[in-house]
Amino acid sequence: MTAAGYTRNFGGFLAEDMWEKIFNEVKDSPALKSILSNDFDYESVYHKVHYGDYSGNEKKAINNAILKAYKKLDDIAQNYIPATNVSKAEVLYGAKRIIDRLALEEGINFFFTLNQDLFVERLISGTNIPITTPYMPRFFIPNSINSKLPINDADFKTVPTQDGLDTTKHATTLSSNEFHYIKLHGSFGWLSSDGSNKLVIGRNKESQIADEPLLLWYSELFKQVLFRGERKLLIIGYGFRDDHINKPIAEAIERHGLKLYIITPTAPSVFKDELIKADRVYGNQIFEGLTGYIRASFNDLFPSDGNDTDAWRELQKTFYND
Repeated sequence: MTAAGYTRNFGGFLAEDMWEKIFNEVKDSPALKSILSNDFDYESVYHKVHYGDYSGNEKKAINNAILKAYKKLDDIAQNYIPATNVSKAEVLYGAKRIIDRLALEEGINFFFTLNQDLFVERLISGTNIPITTPYMPRFFIPNSINSKLPINDADFKTVPTQDGLDTTKHATTLSSNEFHYIKLHGSFGWLSSDGSNKLVIGRNKESQIADEPLLLWYSELFKQVLFRGERKLLIIGYGFRDDHINKPIAEAIERHGLKLYIITPTAPSVFKDELIKADRVYGNQIFEGLTGYIRASFNDLFPSDGNDTDAWRELQKTFYND
């Protein structure tokens, strides 16, 4: 499972970067500038504006600012050209190695993400089996000419209604011949089943997910996979700030034998403190349930000289049992 720290390796944005992009877009709105000047969590700001005493124009402005930030993020993915940079090439190759090795595991395998960007869709194609997103058509073939083109509003894809999802699920099943990329919070380039342009952000993600049949099914699938017993979950770049994600992870550790592995450049003592601060209910339980901890960035795992590193060998030994 990945989050913002994963695509940071490719030049993606962390939360503080999103704040900057949004702040620069609302410079003509005194009310929005004021709230952003006192709250540096853009998801918190989004929640306050949409559920607070703000005008329709201000709510529209924060929506537009966030959408523009995601378009800028997609520009980075669109223009990521590893052929001109050895370090970029090795980082991308390393990300592919992690996925391709996972795809060799028996059974149906899943790549869950909280990211709404298109880095994976644009840059990573499975060597062993294709990466697909259940019940959503792809925008383009990864690393093709089309994958370097921008996504225009006319290209946005509407997620299925409940009836449409039920019909598709009845006609198809998840296959072990595909590596299933599950975007738990939806995606840039997706329209809601009601035709609106919404992203799952803020402080009430569970209710937003519950309103969208596809995302609700993804959420239930996430829990089903974790609760199957003796599963392994590798997490890259997640700050554990979402209760609806942390709770099933903690429950799977406690009741279903989930083995949890973390890749992070953060020292374990700092990681533990930040985890417990982010989630005072499940944080300590999650840390105590760790099976493997790899302290490394992607540049540490996959350096520009192309050599295998101790961190990569440790990951293979601890997570893949190689």
